[in-house]
Amino acid sequence: MSPPQVNGEVPHSAFIDHLLGYPVLEAGVKTFKSNPYGQRSLELSDTAYQTFAKPVMPYLAGPYQYVSPYVKKADSIGDATLSRVDERFPVVKKPAGEIYAGARDLVLLPYKTASAGRDHVYETYGRECKKVGGEGAAGLVTYGKALITTTLIVTTEVVQTIGQFLGAKKEQAKTEVNEKVHN
Repeated sequence: MSPPQVNGEVPHSAFIDHLLGYPVLEAGVKTFKSNPYGQRSLELSDTAYQTFAKPVMPYLAGPYQYVSPYVKKADSIGDATLSRVDERFPVVKKPAGEIYAGARDLVLLPYKTASAGRDHVYETYGRECKKVGGEGAAGLVTYGKALITTTLIVTTEVVQTIGQFLGAKKEQAKTEVNEKVHN
C-alpha cells in the first residue's frame, strides 16, 4: 500500500513516526504484519483504498491546501505530547520483552511471596518437630508442641517485620516533618 500523494508530495507524520518508535507498538505492528489474518486485513484495506479513496484523492487536493497548516500543527502537537510522555514515563521506551518480564514479575509477586512463606513455615515446623521429639518420635504431643512453637516463631517474625517497616516509616515521617518545619 503506497501512501497517497497530495500536490506531488507524500505526507509525513512526526506523530505516527514517534508512536511507531515505541518498542511495544513496533513489536505489535510487526506481529500483526506477520500474522496471516493481519496480512489479509492489510490486503483488504489496500484494495478498499485503491477502489474507493484513490480515485477521489485528486478532488481533495484543492481543499487540502487550506487544511494542511492545521494538520501540520496537530501533528506537531501530537509529537510534542508524545515527547512529554517519554519524559514522564520512560518505561514506554523499554524493549517489549523487558516490559513483559516486569509485568509478569509484578503479577506473580503474590504467588512467589506466598510460596516462599509456605516453604518457610514448613521448614520451621520440620525443625521444631525434630527439636521437640527427636528424629523418630511421632505422636500427637510432639506434633502439637511443634505446631505451637512454629506458630509463635512465625508470629514473632511477622511482628518484627511489621515493626521494622513501621519504624522506618516513622523515621521517614520525622525527617519530612522536620524539613517542612525548618524550611
